[in-house]
Amino acid sequence: MAALAAIGDYTKRYGTVTGEARVKVLLEDASNLMLSAYEAHWGEAYVKGAHTAFDRAAAAVCCKLVHNALTAPEGYEGATQFSQGAGGYTASVTFDGAVGDMWLGKTDLADLGLTGQRRRVLTPEERDEVTDDA
Repeated sequence: MAALAAIGDYTKRYGTVTGEARVKVLLEDASNLMLSAYEAHWGEAYVKGAHTAFDRAAAAVCCKLVHNALTAPEGYEGATQFSQGAGGYTASVTFDGAVGDMWLGKTDLADLGLTGQRRRVLTPEERDEVTDDA
């Protein structure tokens, strides 16, 4: 399946990119992550138009996931906290989430319409009555 967002969608939101091939792969990775969340929530494969909230937000959320992955400072991918010290001074930074990683947060899931509980129905199986002749 094609990515839920294209390079053009990304550049409209975040500006020009270097390494277009990498961005394309990340857009596909983000799309796969989003489609997995869709399937887990709805219990069915994605069909365009079946859930309009997902369709409306898909490109924006896909681009956001890629942007979060691309804006990680070099060497800090996956970090949630960093500190260093020298000459009696220390500096500490705590990132909002693991930088460089792709993950769907609560806001992303809400934007995609993938929050809340769903009621599912189990249908009992009909069988012929079994008799015990013993």
